[in-house]
Amino acid sequence: MREAVRYLTPEKLEIFIKIPFLLHINFPKYPGFTGVKASSHGIWNFENSGFYKEVVQKKLFPKFIIESSRIEKPAILGLYHIGSLGTFTQSTGSDFDYWVIINKKKFSQERYNNLEKKLDAILNYSRESYDQKVSFFIMDKKDIKNNCYASFNGDETLTAPKIFLKEEFYRTFLMIAGKIPVWSVLPTVQDLKTDHSMNQDGIIAQILSINDDFIDLGQIDLIPFEDILKGLLWHICKSRSDPVKAIIKATMLFSYGFARHSNQILLCEKIKKGYANAGIDDYGVDPYKVLFDRILEFHEKEEPKMLNLIKNAIFFRLCEYPDVRLPDAGTPKRRLLDKYIRAWKLNKNQVEKLLSYATWSESEKLLLEKTFINRIASMYNHAAKIKNRTKPLVYEGVEKRNWIILRNKTKERLKKAPNKISDCSTYLKHINILRFIITKKSKAWELTVVTESGKEIGLFHKQPHFLNIFGWILENQLYLRQKAVITVKADFELFESVDTPIDMDSVYMSFQPLRPLSDDSYEQDALWSKMIIFLFYEQNIIIKAEFLIANTWGELFLETIEFSGKIEQKEQCSQISNLMFKYSDHHSNQGLRFYIYQFSSTRDSNIVYELKKAYSDINEQKREAANIRKKPYLDKL
Repeated sequence: MREAVRYLTPEKLEIFIKIPFLLHINFPKYPGFTGVKASSHGIWNFENSGFYKEVVQKKLFPKFIIESSRIEKPAILGLYHIGSLGTFTQSTGSDFDYWVIINKKKFSQERYNNLEKKLDAILNYSRESYDQKVSFFIMDKKDIKNNCYASFNGDETLTAPKIFLKEEFYRTFLMIAGKIPVWSVLPTVQDLKTDHSMNQDGIIAQILSINDDFIDLGQIDLIPFEDILKGLLWHICKSRSDPVKAIIKATMLFSYGFARHSNQILLCEKIKKGYANAGIDDYGVDPYKVLFDRILEFHEKEEPKMLNLIKNAIFFRLCEYPDVRLPDAGTPKRRLLDKYIRAWKLNKNQVEKLLSYATWSESEKLLLEKTFINRIASMYNHAAKIKNRTKPLVYEGVEKRNWIILRNKTKERLKKAPNKISDCSTYLKHINILRFIITKKSKAWELTVVTESGKEIGLFHKQPHFLNIFGWILENQLYLRQKAVITVKADFELFESVDTPIDMDSVYMSFQPLRPLSDDSYEQDALWSKMIIFLFYEQNIIIKAEFLIANTWGELFLETIEFSGKIEQKEQCSQISNLMFKYSDHHSNQGLRFYIYQFSSTRDSNIVYELKKAYSDINEQKREAANIRKKPYLDKL
C-alpha cells in the first residue's frame, strides 16, 4: 500500500481514498446513490479500515455523512484491489481494478441491479472528474471459492484461465476493506504437505468459527494443464493492448507446465511465505520482482536462447512501456532496474538503445512486438503438441463455447493476409491525437497528425491508397471522435447521397461498431458485415474504386480497382459489382451492407442507381445458373 501511494498523484490518491467510502454510503447528490429501496451499499466493518480513517482525517466528506455512515447490513463483504498497483510495474497510467465480494443469497435481482448501477456511477465519476480508469468485478463468495466467475443469474462465460486469475488475485491483492481472505493467514501448501499434523480444511473451519472477520475464497494447490493452454491463448489476445505484459505473464504460465529444473512453487505461495519476515519498505517479495526472478530462472535453465528476449521485456516493463523512461532515482523500481542492468552486464550503448525506444522507427517497434507475439504462439504450439500426445482435451457445454471463442479470437489476432489492414505499434496507440490530416501527394497518401499537446508529427503514416490510411486509423482505434477531427486535403469533395459534401466522421460512423460488442461474434467463423466503396473521379469519369470491407470479428480488408480512361461506365459498374458480389455470394452473408461514397468535384447522382442495377443483374445471373444446376435428374434426361 505504501508503494501504491508513492506513485499516485494527489488527484489519483484522492479518488483512491474516496472510492471505498462512496461504495459504503448512499446519499443523494453523491456518486452512486441508488435510492433507499433494495439498498446495495455498505462494506463489512468499514469503520475500522484505514480508508475510513483517512477520509475522516482529510475531511473529504461532510461531517454529517461521516457520522451517519454505520451500516447494519452491508452489501459488500470484501473490497480488494488486484493488479499492478503497489508493485514495481505501477505507472501513472495504471488502472484501478477491484474485486467486490458479495453473498448472492442475500441479494434479490433488484438489489444486484442497484449494486451494478452504483458501481457504474462511481467509475463514471472517477473517469470524468479524475481521469482515472476504474473496473469493478462483482464476485459471489461461494462461486469464487469454487473458481466460478458466473454473473448473478447467468452461466459462466469466461475465456480467461480461472486458476491463474485467482493466483494473480492472491499474489497482488491490496486489502481495501471488509473481510480478510483466510488464504492469507493459512500455512503455505508446502508447509501443509510436509507437516501431516496440519489439516487445511480443519484449520479453515477453526479460523472461520473463531473470527467473523475472515472469508474463505478458496485455495489453490495445482495448476490444470488446460489452464496453461487457455492462458497462453488468452495472452496472445491480450498482446494487442500490451505485448510486453503479455509475454511476461505468458512465460510465467509456460514455466508452470514445462520447468524441469526450476522451482514450481506457485508465486502467490512464495509471496505469502514472505509475509512473516517482511518489514516496512521490504521490496524483496514484490509480486512482480518474484515473477521476474521466476521467468529469468526458467529461461536460464530451460530456454537460454530466449533469455535476451525476456530481459528486454522486463526492462521495458520496469520503464513503463510504451512510454519508456527511467524510473525516478532512489525509488525501489530504479534500484531493481539498476541491479538487473549490472547482473545482465548491459553496456551504456545497450541501455541507451532501449531507453530511446520512442525514437525507434515504426518498423523496429512492430518487429519487437511481432517477436513477442510469435514467442507466445510458439509456447502454445509446444504445449498443445504435448497435450495431444497424451490425452486431447474434450469440452462440452459452456466450456466448449469458451474454447471456440478463445481460439477464434486468437486466429483473428494472428491472421496474416496481404489485403488485411495492419496493426500499428502500441506506442502509436498511446498517442492522444486531436487532428488527422490526410493529404494526396502524387502517387501516395500521407497522414500527418497533431497531438493533444499541440505537437505536429509529419508523415505519421503513408500508403498508396486512401482507404488503406483511413482503414489503418479505424483498425487501430486512433480516432476518438469526441475530441478529434479528420481532414482530407485534396482537390475534390466527399459526397454520399446528397449534393452537400460530408466529412470523414460520417464515413467513420458507417462502420460503427467495428469491434464486436460481445464475444458472441466469435462463436462462429467470421462473416462479411459492411463494405464502404470509394469512387474517385477525374473530370466526371471514375478512375479508381477502393473497397474497405469489415467482418463480424472486426477485421478490415482492402480491395482496389484501377480504371483506364477507355472503359465505359457500364463496364466499370460491372467490375465494381462483381467485387461487391465476391463478398456477399454466400447464403449466410446476405446481411452485408454497402455504403457508397464519391471523391469528386460534383456529385454523380446516377452512379448509385447504376451500381445497384449492375449488382442486381449479377444476382439474377447467379440465381438462374444455380437453378439450372439444381434441375432434377429426370428433367436433365
